Amino acid sequence: MKHLLTLILLFISLHLFAGKVIKNPEIEYAASWMTITEIELTKEATIVRGTLMPHCSIINNTVLADRNTGKEFKFLRVEGIKAYEQATKETPCTVYFEPLDANVKEFNYIEVGNNPLGNYYGIKLQPKAKASKKAKGFDPESLNYDYYMSQPFTPDNEWKFSNEPYKRTVESGKAQLKIHVAKIPKELANILPNATARVTNQITRQEENSVVSMDEDNCYTLDLNIPHAQFVFTQPFANVFIAPGDTLEMFSTIDFASDGSGPRFKTFRSNSESAMINTLLPKFMEKYGRKEYEYNEAQATIEKGKDATQALLERWANQANEIIADEELRQALINSPLSTRGKDLVMISLLTNKCIEIEDVVSSYTRNANTYTQNEDGSWNSEPNPNYVKLDLQTVYETLLKNKELIYNNPLALSESSQWVFVNRTLFGPLLFLWEPYKVDENHYSQRRRDDYGMAGTFMNDLYLSQDIVRRLEDIKKGDKLGKLAEYREEILDAVAKDVGEALAGIQNMKVTQAVISEYRKFVKATDAAATDNENNWTEEQNALWNKIVSPYKGNTLFLDFWGMGCGPCRSGMMSQKKLVEEMKNEKVKFLYITTEDQKPSAEKWMGENDIKGEHVYVTQNEWKQLEAMINFTAIPRGALVNKEGKLIESDFHVGQFNSEELKKLAERF
Repeated sequence: MKHLLTLILLFISLHLFAGKVIKNPEIEYAASWMTITEIELTKEATIVRGTLMPHCSIINNTVLADRNTGKEFKFLRVEGIKAYEQATKETPCTVYFEPLDANVKEFNYIEVGNNPLGNYYGIKLQPKAKASKKAKGFDPESLNYDYYMSQPFTPDNEWKFSNEPYKRTVESGKAQLKIHVAKIPKELANILPNATARVTNQITRQEENSVVSMDEDNCYTLDLNIPHAQFVFTQPFANVFIAPGDTLEMFSTIDFASDGSGPRFKTFRSNSESAMINTLLPKFMEKYGRKEYEYNEAQATIEKGKDATQALLERWANQANEIIADEELRQALINSPLSTRGKDLVMISLLTNKCIEIEDVVSSYTRNANTYTQNEDGSWNSEPNPNYVKLDLQTVYETLLKNKELIYNNPLALSESSQWVFVNRTLFGPLLFLWEPYKVDENHYSQRRRDDYGMAGTFMNDLYLSQDIVRRLEDIKKGDKLGKLAEYREEILDAVAKDVGEALAGIQNMKVTQAVISEYRKFVKATDAAATDNENNWTEEQNALWNKIVSPYKGNTLFLDFWGMGCGPCRSGMMSQKKLVEEMKNEKVKFLYITTEDQKPSAEKWMGENDIKGEHVYVTQNEWKQLEAMINFTAIPRGALVNKEGKLIESDFHVGQFNSEELKKLAERF
């Protein structure tokens, strides 16, 4: 009787289990590439239904794993899309696995061998619980838009957007960013990647990278030197606004929203206004930004030709002026707890983002002035396009320049929400980057910059002059690898002093003037043969990583090349260096091609097919982030020069600028 009862209960259990459907299951950690909406348990299979995000795919090395025992249940098939096929849009799909055992309460959805952050952890065989009232105490999710808008303040009814408070100085100083991470599944607790932060000095176009590991309290703490209030780019948390002197805390998850847009929540707290700006600015941007740019639509307009593109640009230029005149927006800002600076930052961000839309379309359209063909080695050829019709940019920019003081003569643009894009687009676009040839003498021609739009005296022109002179100083130092500068030091310093003086004569802002003078002093010191090089300020961990990479090759001059398979210029540069590597094979030099471990299979295949000699070095993602901070780079390709003792000589070295004989002399010198 006892055995019969056991069999009956087992039958009932299996029967109920086999027909169970869980809608919107509770998931402790959800990756961003698929939204799981339903799980069905049958005798034949475990069925996972959901929506696949664009550019993602279902792969057949996926398993379900019992979270408690680790037992795996194999992938069977997928419906709605083929395995390994990339979705072009949000695509409903159904994935079948072997049936789970009856005693499984929680399981993980694992892509074997792939990035652990791309998995799902703690999928419970129960629907997501309804939100309950929060326990008393600090709740980081409560630091939202409504919280900050409810803070007491006195409305400044006289406020009007202005650039005047920011003309005299640009504040700089130290700041601290603390990133608290919540809801970390046990499977990821010990393998989370480092966090990085990139601070940019737009006055000199120099960058400083910081990298830290998570501490035992699930927090990343980044100590930053802030040359001006700005949006700092952090990985993996995107742009975060922070002002000099502030301590900003960010509370976030590492699991992403179903649309892949970002963490499920991200809130801020600070001892100054940085937290409020991070929270309120996106809402104002969304409501009042008049954002129309969408890449595919913009390209479709450009393909229609000059008239359609011209009409679009003129409409957007008028929208920028409409933002300034928008009384509803002004009243909304007056009725917010933002300070005068905070209100002005919202305004400049709205304006610069509209200008970015304009410059992106102008840039995309003007690329059609030439047709491009790619060579086998990855390089490109260009020829004039006979069907190209120029835009009437004068009309577009004259519309924008009605508010030139507020947009282009406003140092607060250094702090706007797109981090650096507006400055970059403006300084290298038609407004400032216009050149014309002129005759120096009977045998020589040169180029000079034109000022068609009256930008002289604006802050954007100050930035152009400062970045240009700093770039030229850096180029002189980088170009002196053969040690010739010392021989002609006085003549070079005289010429440089003249160039610096001319730049300073055109700069209005005192902070920019000070930055240029400081960079000139550094240059003079660097050209002094008697000056000693400063040692790096790397951590013990970073020095250990450096030694791990370079020590096997000590006794050789090293040319480091940081690259990636997705970087066309990287592969093109490696192809163009093949002859150089062959010519140098008997010298005491080594070419090190460095990329991340996850790219090794495809990298080895490509380098084998293309006979890329040299040393192939692979590092982890965290080691790569450390190298970015040590060598101070954020983009590839990037080269570095290392001497025979393993010391970093040049952190931005272009080996392709030298022939084999010059490289031999370089190796002898170092």
